[in-house]
Amino acid sequence: MLRGNKGLTIALCATLSLLALDASAARFYKSLDENGKVIFSDRPPSASAEQIDVKVFTPDVAAPAVPGANKSAEKTDKSSDAKEDEKEDEKAAKADLKTLQSKRDENCKKAQDRLQKLQTVSRLYSEDEKGNRTYFSDEARLKQITDTRASIKEWCK
Repeated sequence: MLRGNKGLTIALCATLSLLALDASAARFYKSLDENGKVIFSDRPPSASAEQIDVKVFTPDVAAPAVPGANKSAEKTDKSSDAKEDEKEDEKAAKADLKTLQSKRDENCKKAQDRLQKLQTVSRLYSEDEKGNRTYFSDEARLKQITDTRASIKEWCK
C-alpha cells in the first residue's frame, strides 16, 4: 500500500485522471480510516467524511496523436525521410571526396615541382625576414630531395 503524502498524491491523481467529467467542478470526499490513514473517494465512506470540491479543467485542445495509429503513413514518412537523409549524406560524402582529391592533386603538383627545383638548381638557399640568404649544404639538399620524394609517394597515389 502507498504511504505518506506521495501515496496520497498518486492516489488522488489516479482517481482524478480516471474521471472524465464535463462539469466544471467534481465532488470528492476525504476521510480517515481506522488506522488513521487519509482516504480520498468520490462517494462518502462515512458520515464524518469531509467534502472536497475539485475544479476540473478541460482545455479546448485536440487530443495528442496516438502513436502507431497510422503506421503505414509513418513508415512512408520515415522511409522517405531516411532516403532523403541518405541522399544528402551521399552528396556530402561525394563533395568531401572531391575536395580531398583536389587537395591531394594540389599537394602532388607542389611536391613534383619542388623535386624538379631541387634536382635542377645548383645551390639551394633560404631567406629570412630581412632578405639574408642561408645556403644549404649538400647533405641538407639530399635530405630535402628524400623528404620531397616521400611527399610525392604520399600525395601522388
